[in-house]
Amino acid sequence: MKAFRTFSSLIRADFGMVRAYRAKYHGQQIPFSHLPLDAVRRIGFQMMLAIRVMGLVRDLRLPLLPQIASRLIRHIYGAEIHWEARFAGGVAIVHGVGLVVSHSASVGSGSILFHNVTLGESVDPETREQGAPNLGENVHIGPGATILGPITVGAGTKIMAGAVLDRSVPPYSLVRPAAVAIVERSRSTALPEGSQSADGSAS
Repeated sequence: MKAFRTFSSLIRADFGMVRAYRAKYHGQQIPFSHLPLDAVRRIGFQMMLAIRVMGLVRDLRLPLLPQIASRLIRHIYGAEIHWEARFAGGVAIVHGVGLVVSHSASVGSGSILFHNVTLGESVDPETREQGAPNLGENVHIGPGATILGPITVGAGTKIMAGAVLDRSVPPYSLVRPAAVAIVERSRSTALPEGSQSADGSAS
């Protein structure tokens, strides 16, 4: 059946991305025959397999099973992936805990999603359109980044850890987090009454 052929093709593409990632960033050459082994030992690839199973039962028009699969992903991996979210073939998840992907989000081929990334639904402040991000190919999103609203992230873009993005960006952009503001607190407000500071003196 077409759904099963698509399922198999997507898994092969995802493992191809795992191999490319390990070769580029870790200097490891992983043979394709290691797919079953890496399905056990690599949590990110496990999560992609679970997402592909969720997509398979969705495409087979088994209405409750995708929702059950989504809940299982949440409980097993600590990630909330909606069953209607779209992942192109060849997506890599790194660590994956805390990953949240909205029902209307889409992720392009070659993309890498780290832990605590959010692809969330929001309302465009200008157009009032509601939706979730559309990631082009080869978009890399660092830990803790938040991407919101009906925006397009151009191919080859890198979104750094902790960045918040709510507007479309062209291909090959670099999205940095906002500068951290450090404000000095007064001693009287920094410590609860009766507590001791690091030097042992009472407040």
